[in-house]
Amino acid sequence: MKKKNDFNSWRNDKKDIFAILGDNKKILMPVILVLAVAITVGIAISANRRAAMLAEAPADSDVAATFEIQDVTMEENAYPDVNALVDTYYTAMAAGDSETIKSIYKGLDETEALKAVAAADYIEDFENIVVYTKPGPLTGSYVAYVYNEVKLYEYEKAIPGLETMYICTDEDGNLYINGDIADANEIEYIKNVNVQADVIDLNNKVASSYNEMVNSDEALAELLTKMRSGIQVSVGEALASSEASSSTADDAEASDESSEEVSEAAQETEPETTTVRTIKATDVINIRKSDSETADVLAKTSKGQEFKELEALANGWSKIEYNGGVAYVKTEFFEVVSEETVAADNTETETETEETTSTKDTSAKTGKMTVKESVRLRKSESTEADILAMIYAGSTVNVVEQYANGWAKVEYNGNTGYIKSEFLE
Repeated sequence: MKKKNDFNSWRNDKKDIFAILGDNKKILMPVILVLAVAITVGIAISANRRAAMLAEAPADSDVAATFEIQDVTMEENAYPDVNALVDTYYTAMAAGDSETIKSIYKGLDETEALKAVAAADYIEDFENIVVYTKPGPLTGSYVAYVYNEVKLYEYEKAIPGLETMYICTDEDGNLYINGDIADANEIEYIKNVNVQADVIDLNNKVASSYNEMVNSDEALAELLTKMRSGIQVSVGEALASSEASSSTADDAEASDESSEEVSEAAQETEPETTTVRTIKATDVINIRKSDSETADVLAKTSKGQEFKELEALANGWSKIEYNGGVAYVKTEFFEVVSEETVAADNTETETETEETTSTKDTSAKTGKMTVKESVRLRKSESTEADILAMIYAGSTVNVVEQYANGWAKVEYNGNTGYIKSEFLE
């Protein structure tokens, strides 16, 4: 029996590759919502590379008609080998078996595998799996729409979901899930299949069931919101542990003195980076003054309007740039258009450094401590300073120093920054 976890916080926004491949104005809003259902409980498959690829791909009219679009009715559980592959995938998902998932899912990186392991702590089982298929663009390939009901440990009812998979056959005749599509014609084919009438009807049906269930049960909505943060904390700690182990192994290969010098030099010269995302509204929604549904409405989006996302908050809201300032929108009504990693401004004056040292509180505790509430790790001792990372409730940080002004210098996931001491215990 899998151990039940205490929930720190969640809202797992799964970005299946086909949420990007299905990026078409013909798709109704429920289609977007239902793709988030699979998020609720599964592994978060990164869509960033696929989004960049689509942005660089030729317009629809420029893509050669290499594959004829087949408008045929979906078949239900028609291929035993496809069903066997899907069953293996969901069994591994529920068990947190990352090795099995990696063996059948092409294009899965280490972070995504860690998310599968973390999500399994909340998932008891996948039930009532039904595989609907349409012919894929390649010989021996399928576009599969997999209905499933997810049973969580901390909730009595199974939650409906729908996940899209591109299933291909390798040179040895074995089926695998293809999450690393590089051919623009394949992408175009799947985009067109995703907007066929029976696919949209299925998406709408599942979305309606999911929305009715979540909207009628505040406990479920809160559980799903908390679950995402719990997974993020687990993945962050696993990555930090992996980095620490790698660093220890590297140090053992050289003398202590040489290793320290190399490490210090790397820290001084390697620039920190931050990720900037552009998001697009999938419907007309409110832009609010703060991250609350009761906050003042500043304006409404237009469908397809794009914004720079400053931060995706754990409570399901996104902080955006708006009219020279900031505003807030519900994350679920937006999709990622592009993502860019840029160098962060890490300059710090001698005056700031000296001031920090002079205000040190020598009576305060240091070392490993727990964060009581989700808090932003900032570049300096100011709520206006640049944000280096989000630290979620329950995370462990290494407290380097605490200061009389109420701030603490901490180390978290490879970043060194500042948080308010009141959030530590």
